[in-house]
Parts: sequence; C-alpha cells; structure tokens
Amino acid sequence: MSSGRWRRWVGGALVVVALAFLGSTIAGEWQELRRHRWDVDAPELVASLLVLVAVLAWGVWVWRRVLARLRPEPPTFPHLLRIWFLSSLARYVPGKIWQFVGAASMARSAGVPAPVLVTSLVIQMGFSILSAAVVAVALLLPSDLALDPVSVAVLTAAAAGSILLVHPRVLNVGLRLVPEALHDGVLRWEARWRDGLALLGLSVLSWIGYGFAFTLFVGSLVELPAGAFLPLTGANALAFLVGYLVFLAPAGLGAREAALTVLLGPFAPAGIAAVVAIATRLWTIAGEVLGASASLAWAAAGARRGGRGVEPPPDADPRDP
Repeated sequence: MSSGRWRRWVGGALVVVALAFLGSTIAGEWQELRRHRWDVDAPELVASLLVLVAVLAWGVWVWRRVLARLRPEPPTFPHLLRIWFLSSLARYVPGKIWQFVGAASMARSAGVPAPVLVTSLVIQMGFSILSAAVVAVALLLPSDLALDPVSVAVLTAAAAGSILLVHPRVLNVGLRLVPEALHDGVLRWEARWRDGLALLGLSVLSWIGYGFAFTLFVGSLVELPAGAFLPLTGANALAFLVGYLVFLAPAGLGAREAALTVLLGPFAPAGIAAVVAIATRLWTIAGEVLGASASLAWAAAGARRGGRGVEPPPDADPRDP
C-alpha cells in the first residue's frame, strides 16, 4: 500500500473513531436532548459570526506582518485576505498541506514567489499554534476544567518554549530547510527577538478575539454562567490544538469536536455539548465562507474602481507589528 493511500486510510479511521465517539455521546444522552429546549438567540448568533470574520481578518493582518519579515514589500491586505479565505477552504481535504498548495497557486496573482508566500504561511501557523498553547495554559489551568497531567505538561512546555522558538536564530535555522523542501533560495527572517514576541502577542490577541466570538456562539445556543468567557476561550484554543495535531484528519474533523465535547462539560450535559461541538464546525465554515465572499466582493469593487483604495498608504510600514 502506498504511503498516500495509507495516510488516507488512517485519516479516515481517525475521523470515524471521533465521529463514533460523538455519536455514542449523543445517543447516550438522547433523553436529555429531547427534553432540552433549544432557544437560539438569533442576534447573538449573527454577532458571533461577524466577530469571527473580523478575527479571521485580524489574523490575515498579522500574517502580512510575518510576510514583511521575509519580503520588504508584501502584497496588499486585500490580496492576502482573498488568498487566505479561499485557500483555507482546502483544509477540509485530508492532510494539512492543501491550504498551502492553494495559497501557492494564488501567489503569482499577488506578485510573490510561491515559496516565500508558503513559508510565511507556515510561520504564521506556527505563531498560531504557539499562541494557542499560551492561551490554553493561561486560561485553563486556573479554571475548573480538569486536564490530565500529560496535557498539562505538554501545554506548559509549549507555552514556555514559545518564547525561545520565536527567537530569530531559531526561525532562521528552520528557514534553512526551505531550499531543500521548496527548491528555492535561502530565506532569512529579518526581525529582532522582540519583534517575534510582538507577533506572538498579536497572535494571542487573535485567540482572545476568537474566544469572544466562540463565547457569543455558545451563548446563543445554551445558557452560560457568568465568567464563562475565559475558560471557553481556553477550551477553544485547546480544541484547535487537538484538531491540528491530528494531522491526518482534514481540518481536525472529528478530533476537534470530540475535544470540545469534553471541554464543554462544565457548561452543558454531554449530549448537548456534543451537539454544540458539531454546530461549532458549521459555524466556523459559515464564517470562512462569509469571509471568502466578502473578500471576493472587495476585490471586485476594487477592480471596478481601477484598484483605488487597495494599496496601503505611502507612510505605512508593514513591518511594524
């Protein structure tokens, strides 16, 4: 069996196992689900989607700052916005490479070599993963959510190590692998340590904003107690990490929902938590589709205006985080 077919089989098996866990959880709580009154707060749900799109756009703004460390004149924000939202839809293909493949195919339209764009996206994802670990540790360890000792140790090590991993020497060691992997010239991370820490902080702010959107979404479906924002923000970040680390599952499908089901335990019965976790996936997809539609509409409007309003102001320095 070829390695590609093996990965597809394993990835499919992981998804099946995770979905089986979700299905058994819902089946075991079926009576509770039947008794539960689903009173959806439509304004809060719409607000959560709008905040989600804004947070995703903020992440693209941070990505542009990352790209500026590899290329003095990065593409305009609207260009990157369109590339990110359109390529992110490819995450639902098994494996984690398809988002990068999609971004590479659109790199020429942004006037950037594909290796540079893909490398910047990989670095940006690294910042997202490290900042998710920081947020999970900071917000979940003091909370009532029970984490097993192994998870606590791994998350704490990742959070502590993030300070060292954003050092320019560490990043440039990783960038030396680019010529071998992408058959391109050596890229160099042109930034100071404090610049890396600033980008890490901006990524942490992304997770705080994402947590706010997630709290609005969960609150639109179930009644939340006061003070739910911080633990839900940490739970959302940790579920992202679980889904991302299950490499073979497309976009962490099943794994992220299973983790969320457990992490939402303090806020809802298991069956209801499983339904909310599954609904979270649909909510995320809806936000990405809404963002992609908005970015395409923005590009079309810019084309009708002959490109006016697309370029950054002359005095803007995209390298300032």
